[in-house]
This record gives sequence, structure tokens and C-alpha cells, in this order.
Amino acid sequence: MERGGLVRWLLLGAGIFFLITFFDPFGNGDRAETQPPALHQALKVQQASGKPQVCKLWSDRLEATISERGASLVGLKLLQHKYRKGGTPTDLVTTPDHPQYNPLHVSLRNPAAAPKRAEDWQVDFDVLNWQLKRHDAKSCDFEYQDDKVQLQKRIEVTGKPYELLASVSIKNLAQRPLTHALTFDTTDFHRDADVENHMFRVNPLHTHVECILEGGHADRRRVEDFEPKDFQDAEVFRRTPLNTGYWFESNGPGSVGAASNAYFTNALAAVQSPKGAPKCQVQIYELWDDARYKSRSADPQAGALYRARLAYAPIELAPGASASYKVGGYLGPKERDSLAASGHDLEQLIDLGWFASIAKILVSFLLTVHSWVGTWGLAIIVLTVCARTLLFPLSIPSIKSMIKMRELKPEIDKLNEKFKDDPQAKGLAQMELWKKHKVNPLKGCLPQLAAMPVWFALYTTLQTAVELYNIPFLWFPDLSQPDPYYLLPFIIGAVYFVQQKMMPMQMDPAQQKMMTYFMPGMFTVFMLFLPAGLGVYMFTNSLLGIVQQQVVERYVKRTTGKGGDTPNQSIIDTTGEPVEPKASGKGKRRKGKARDDKNDANLSPTASLTERKA
Repeated sequence: MERGGLVRWLLLGAGIFFLITFFDPFGNGDRAETQPPALHQALKVQQASGKPQVCKLWSDRLEATISERGASLVGLKLLQHKYRKGGTPTDLVTTPDHPQYNPLHVSLRNPAAAPKRAEDWQVDFDVLNWQLKRHDAKSCDFEYQDDKVQLQKRIEVTGKPYELLASVSIKNLAQRPLTHALTFDTTDFHRDADVENHMFRVNPLHTHVECILEGGHADRRRVEDFEPKDFQDAEVFRRTPLNTGYWFESNGPGSVGAASNAYFTNALAAVQSPKGAPKCQVQIYELWDDARYKSRSADPQAGALYRARLAYAPIELAPGASASYKVGGYLGPKERDSLAASGHDLEQLIDLGWFASIAKILVSFLLTVHSWVGTWGLAIIVLTVCARTLLFPLSIPSIKSMIKMRELKPEIDKLNEKFKDDPQAKGLAQMELWKKHKVNPLKGCLPQLAAMPVWFALYTTLQTAVELYNIPFLWFPDLSQPDPYYLLPFIIGAVYFVQQKMMPMQMDPAQQKMMTYFMPGMFTVFMLFLPAGLGVYMFTNSLLGIVQQQVVERYVKRTTGKGGDTPNQSIIDTTGEPVEPKASGKGKRRKGKARDDKNDANLSPTASLTERKA
């Protein structure tokens, strides 16, 4: 393959990668259809009586506020300075006025498991008015009681970072068997305008829902997986004893259900139940005024509820019988150590992309380096230096190949001119030239392609690292945000321009101009919107590329320029004419048009045939 053609394919591949990564190529924002009305479950809500009391829990990292209305979270603030914006703690509860959507909400009336008679439900309401019975800084105890049931619910801090434990006990006070089908729910709400991806960058708040099955497999679902037509697929949204057909249900036992974005997660993890493991169910319910607006994107207040729940099998309790459940809630940043401390394979909530196995190694190394140097910006530089050094052997063939191609450029230019009207003959002549001088353009490109998974994994690692969140470095106030002064993008563009100017070029002038001017400009535009942490990596990587380029260039000059030419190597003098190599290392210039034509014809059998036909 001609190297220019290969470059075009590489650029096309890079363009497709950025398109898929940073944009929604199948954008659903203009969709006019609405999701099925049954998607929104009609709830039976107990009438509130007076203003509900609240209970507060504290740990060294969070402050949780729990209301009697539903006995669920109405606030969870992260207290560390790192997670404060403008001095205000980040609050991870986004639905405080809707108890049925609050984190750690419990319902005993899963409609998919409803008994034949409504009066056989253990409770009469989906949202209950609990009473706060006891509380301190570490736990809150709530109780609900009527003629049929006595419910007790405790929410407590566990001592593990960002973790709460919810315990529920159910006792049948009726004189006949009654049924409950318990679900633990959590929901995250975001307006579309807040989570939409920005130019060339995935919005850190771009939210998805996911299930982690036993064994650690993560099944992630995004907005585009809940289009109106998708609910017609009975294989994806199937009706089961625990599913009305409007939730995506995991195939196996689900130990974790979560609503997550790049940096934070709102997760539920099964701990204890009287009848087997639950099913993880997730759903994204779109909210927009379809009566007023023609499309979802036209509604400025359009948004979505990102819902996850653990659905347990229905249980019929005999008179006086009891059942108990425990569920852990992790509401906090995706800090790797904190997720690991909570167990339940919560580390899988960090989406490291296609090359996760490589990214995990890079993350581990980055954390280790940070423990040595104490600064995340410097840790990124060290990681980049080490990665570039380890991959340097893969770059050497590419640089050497480009140097050889540059030496042959005068002869290739002559072939381009001679066979400008016969592309097939030109291609065969070039292959003969490369074969004669033992040049293989693909030999230099394939090692570079082999290194691409490492660079993509490194990119994903830095894009999703909450460790960089709100961390200053040099003049950057936050490594997870773009450079507010736009200095770094232009510095990177300038360095990349210098690198392209120093690169041995062997392509045609139009392609060379594109690589020299267009590519640095394109990367400058990209970096205007990407996190500063990625910019530090790009800048360091470009500088190292220049250094490695110079090392290889000098090595080639020292081994071939002073010590004589290697066999089959063409020598080009200042006039651009090829010189016949000799054993002594000196050559004699060929003169005369006939001699040149003869030499050109010898380069390709096809060229000779073309001349004979003429």
C-alpha cells in the first residue's frame, strides 16, 4: 500500500474514533416520539401529615440527610475540600422532592409480582409516611405500622468511605397470609442540557445506568438504549415474574445496580435477603413536554430519570412471620480505593473502555507514581515518559522507514511525473523501486498500530480519573477541566508543528502540507475542550516524540553517512540525481536522458512494456 494512502486511512480512522467518542452520531435529541406511558408506574402514595422530620448522619467524608417521607435520602453532601465547588459541597441527591426516586427508597409492591387480589398486598401504599424513632450521628431508625404490617428501617454509616447500610424488617400483623415483593431503588435526575457532550469532549456528567452481575461483569445502558421503538423488542425488555417489561433486567443474579457518570456513582449492592439474590433492573425515563414541544431537543427543561433497582422475589408471610433485607448504598466519587473497600466488585463501575486490561495497569502505575511524587500533574508526566520509553522500540522501524523513503523521494518524484497518466504502472514501478532498495512502508506503520491500544487506554484512564477532579497544577485550577486560559492547546499545537517539520517526509506536497499545518491545527482545536490532564500528557508525549526522532536520525547518520552506504541503498546528491553505489562508497553521476530512461525502465517491467507500446 502506498504510504500516502495509508496515512489517509489512519486519519480517517482517527476521525471516526473521535466522532464516536465525542459525539452522538445517531443523536436522539430531535426524536418526536415518546416512550410508552406505562413506563411511568402509577404509584399509590400515602397522604402526608405535617412536615416530615429529618435525620442527619455524618462521617469524615459525607453528610447524609434522611426524611420520614419514604425514609430515604433527601441529601448527601461530600465534605472533602476536593469535592467542593465555590466552597459549596457537592450534593449527590438530585430528586429531594420526589421520595419515590430518592436513593435507598424501598417499595414492597412490585407490580410485576402483584397478587391476584390487591388486598393481599402486605402494605397498601408505595410511598409511606414513616416515623423517626431514634437517631444519632451514625444511624437513623424509622418505623411504620398499621393493622397489617410492622416495618422497621435503619440507615447507618458503616465506617467505609461513602457507604451507607439500609436494613428493613417486615412483620405480618394480619390474621391471614400476605405478600410483599420488595425493591430497593435509586434515581439520578439530569437535564439534557447539563449532560450533553461538548465539542470534542465527553461531558463528565454524561450519565448511564448499569448492572454488575456476580463475577464482576458490568452491563451498561445509555439513553439511546431506551428509545420508544426499543420497548417493542421482547427479547431486550422481556416480561418476567419481577419485570413488567419496561425495565432492562440483567440475565443473571445482579449484585449491584447503579446510576453513574464519569466521576460519581449512586449504587446499590445486595447484602442480605431471605430468598436468594435479587435481579438488577435499570431504566432511563425521559421527561419532556411533548404536548408543548414538537421534539425533545426543543424543550429547554427536558431531562431524564436514570433509575436502578434491586428486585427481590415475592414472599408470602404467614401471620406473625417476619422477613429481613439489607442493602448497601455507595454514593460518592469513583475513587478506586474507596470502591474496593466496599467490595461487591464496585471497581467495575469505572468504565475504562475497550482496552480496560491495559488501562488497569496504567491506573495502578499512575497511583503508585503519585504516592511517590505527591502531585498528579507530575505523576502524569512520569507515566507518559515511562509509556513512551517502553514503546520506543516500536517507533524505531517507523522512523527508519520514513528516512529511507525520504532518500528515495527524488526517484519517486520522477516516477510520478513519468507515469502521471498511468496510476497502475506508477504503483508497480514504485513497488519495484521499494523492492530493489529493500524498503517496506508497512513495516514502519504496523509497529505503531500495535502501540495504539496503549495510547487509547492511557487516554481513557486520564479522561475518567476522578483523582484529577478539582486538582490544580501549574496555572490549571482543575486538571479535569479544560485550560481556562487556552494556553496549553496552542503550546501543544506549536510543539506538534515543530515535530511535523522535523519529521522525514516522503509523501506528495499536498499530503505533506496537510500533515504539517492541518494536523497541528486540528489537535489545537481538540485540546481547547479536553481536560488539562490530557493536555499535560499530549504535551509531554509530543516533546518525547521530538527527542526520540532526533536520536534515531543521528544514529542513522552515524551508521550510514560516515561509514559508507549499505548495499542496495541509493545515494542522492545535491542536484537530486541518483548516484550508482560502489564498493568504495563513492558514486558516479549518471548523465544523459537515454541513461535516465533506461534506468527508469529497469525499475519496473510494466514501465518497459508501456514504452514498447508507445
